[in-house]
Amino acid sequence: MARIMTHVVVAEVEASKLASLELNAPIGVGVDLNTGELSEVVRVAPVGDPVLKQTIIPGKLINEGFLKVTLTVEKDDLEVLLYLPIYSVTKIDGIKPEDHVVEVSELEHISVSGLPDVVPLGHTGIKVKIIVRALLKVQITVTREEIVSLPEDTKPKGARLSLDRPQRSIETSAKRRTPHQVAGGENWNRYWGHMHRQRATKT
Repeated sequence: MARIMTHVVVAEVEASKLASLELNAPIGVGVDLNTGELSEVVRVAPVGDPVLKQTIIPGKLINEGFLKVTLTVEKDDLEVLLYLPIYSVTKIDGIKPEDHVVEVSELEHISVSGLPDVVPLGHTGIKVKIIVRALLKVQITVTREEIVSLPEDTKPKGARLSLDRPQRSIETSAKRRTPHQVAGGENWNRYWGHMHRQRATKT
């Protein structure tokens, strides 16, 4: 029986991962203390897929990485590039450090919000921070290298005659020839028979 080394799926799970970054709001961007809304339109958009570094410990998958986004203040047409840190721990029963992991991510939600910050003593006004968050849905597939046995091929390699099938007999007919058949039938009577009668008359 043949045996080969192959990857066997040991777990398939879906997990949520959060990327988040807090930073000072651009100049001119404030926050409404009653609603939490920003005073200016601020847009955020992802750039490419997240970078996810994997670390496996028994029973858990740890991800560290980042998601690259652009943040744009519509009023000033100001755009900056940001990197949102990612750190997550996913519990996966049976996962081992030597396993292989494939992660396919999908952006479910991205947002930007404002937060009043502490104003230092002796200063007036409101200091604002903005928080950028992105929620990722990740499909995780865990595989492991194992030696598996291939099933034997039970199909016949070619057509064979069945021993139970009756065989067609080949009959050979050995009929005894008549004298006329030996000498040519009517031709014998026409030629050789005439000469035979002449010889008999002379005698």
